[in-house]
Amino acid sequence: SVALQALVSEPIKPCMDVVVMANTVHGYMSQSDKGEMVIGGGTDGYNNYTQRGSFHHIEETVRALVETFPMISRLKMLRQWGGIVDVTGDRSPILSKTPVEGVFINGGWGTGGFKAIPGSGWGFAELMAKGHSPLTDAFGLERFAEGRFIDESVAAGVAH
Repeated sequence: SVALQALVSEPIKPCMDVVVMANTVHGYMSQSDKGEMVIGGGTDGYNNYTQRGSFHHIEETVRALVETFPMISRLKMLRQWGGIVDVTGDRSPILSKTPVEGVFINGGWGTGGFKAIPGSGWGFAELMAKGHSPLTDAFGLERFAEGRFIDESVAAGVAH
């Protein structure tokens, strides 16, 4: 469990209609319907259960995004919040049967869940219906016991 935090700026005129993620600077940004720039980055670098996050992490995320988008350097930030996300050791989700008959697990999404869960639903539905899905094979719970970690942190949208 680690803290994940985000912040929003004062509203501005529409200038971005996509979510921009930049792994090289560890940040993402989008614009809300109200015009606020929604900014976030990776998780804090240590396990914790606080919902505050760290100022250092916010500062580093904003610095990196200002380097990419100089226009945001003049914006006032209105609010910041943090929450706790559960992540697996390899930062990839678990989509798996369990040793208990008829019980499945879909979790450990951490920071990528809101972006990827809709697409993973097809594979998870197939796993539940047929007991197997090529889309979920690599994400089985047994990978931790077998040492088959998934090395795809660069595909997570933000670098961890």
